[in-house]
Amino acid sequence: MKFLIIQLRQLGDILLTSSLCRAVKEHIKGAEVHFLTSPLGAEIVKNNPYIDRIITLEKGVLPELKVILKVRREKYDVLIDPQRTGRTKRISLFSGAGKKVAFKKKGDNIYYNLLVDFKKTGYTVWDRLELLKGAGVKVNKKYYPEFFLKERELEFGKEVLKKLGLEEKSFFVVVPTSRRMNKGWEPEKFGMLSNLISEKTGLIPLICYAPNEEEYAERAFNRIRIGVKLPKPIPIRTFAAVVKLSAFSIGNDSFASHLSFALKKKTVVILGAYNEWFPDDENILKVKKGLPCQPCGNWKGCDKGLICYRELSPEEAFSQIENWISQSFL
Repeated sequence: MKFLIIQLRQLGDILLTSSLCRAVKEHIKGAEVHFLTSPLGAEIVKNNPYIDRIITLEKGVLPELKVILKVRREKYDVLIDPQRTGRTKRISLFSGAGKKVAFKKKGDNIYYNLLVDFKKTGYTVWDRLELLKGAGVKVNKKYYPEFFLKERELEFGKEVLKKLGLEEKSFFVVVPTSRRMNKGWEPEKFGMLSNLISEKTGLIPLICYAPNEEEYAERAFNRIRIGVKLPKPIPIRTFAAVVKLSAFSIGNDSFASHLSFALKKKTVVILGAYNEWFPDDENILKVKKGLPCQPCGNWKGCDKGLICYRELSPEEAFSQIENWISQSFL
């Protein structure tokens, strides 16, 4: 069988959705799996041994038309669209795929011929695995995101560290940013938490950030007594190598934390309105205020000013990970 899995945007979602590729390969003998994403998304799924072909879609109407024609030529048996954006709906509708699978939504299902009821399982990846039922695939094990680095890419990471005066596992990665900064923990608090961790362990905090996020990185760095900040953003795969070479990472519930978990690194995640983006796992340390309203799953509709973030202090966050830090580094 020939599968096309589509996830065009949101870097964390691209990484999470790529888990479906391994599930298909391990449950259908001889399955061929293609993955349609953005050029930046292609960097995330590059080297994935469970993806036979990566197709990229640029912005604009003409690139979309070209991709639709390319998809039609492939004659897919199954198309899976977890995202359901305007572009993915059109690609699905005109794909010519035998089975076009998506989650059922009220009044907007004409683009697909196999609809799956959405069921919360406790973790986003496992929610999306339910889509495979539309293709007749019954998944009998749990899957997690994976990020595949080559040795040469790790060498690039080591070169970055050398320039910064850092050695492997002598530092921890701090990403004080989020795609939506108004629904994250304040950058200054990440800096203050980094001080507490550094004082306890002797490890050096390394502030990392993506393009257009330097202001937030600087706000965190200004609160750090001893630490390092990347002089400029680095490519995604080089950043992944840096994370792999670190002792652990800290961040919001955003792409950087998903990446760290996919690399099988210990990952400290500051949680607010949501909980299902990360599983209960030995490599995930969830830090949260613990309010009765958590997780509300509706940060936009919060009438309490997102106090789950605003009232969580660095000291309280540190108290929730101090035992793990003592066991791991002292």
